[in-house]
Amino acid sequence: MNTASELLVARHLSQMLLAAADRSREEFAGIAQELDIPVHLARALCILEDAAPMTELATRLECDKSYITPLADQMEALGLVNRVPGQDRRTKLLALTARGKSVRNLLEAQIAERSPVIASLDEAERVELERLLRKLVPHESQASGQ
Repeated sequence: MNTASELLVARHLSQMLLAAADRSREEFAGIAQELDIPVHLARALCILEDAAPMTELATRLECDKSYITPLADQMEALGLVNRVPGQDRRTKLLALTARGKSVRNLLEAQIAERSPVIASLDEAERVELERLLRKLVPHESQASGQ
């Protein structure tokens, strides 16, 4: 059974985590806006590295697969990705174009420069934060390939 003290700590920590996430999300949205890229496309760009199946992008974005086709259409219209055939021809892969890689690199550079995590924490604190977050969100460790 949770004590009143544990409930207060849980509420306080939850509020702080939400505030930190909101701050990071707002900063990301500002960066995307400055680069004239809609936030949902910027998120997809940051996730795409090598050519990947559209279903994998849906999994990484934690969205329904039906959302990915219009997202891919938008990214393709902006010259950020190309659809390329997969090994079995039924699978379509999304591959970043040179422009897509360039925009992703700009996004990542701005994130690194302006991230509240980078700005507020020293290297040892960032390592500790990552360790703690891996305990809270273990599937992210697998998704990032680490």
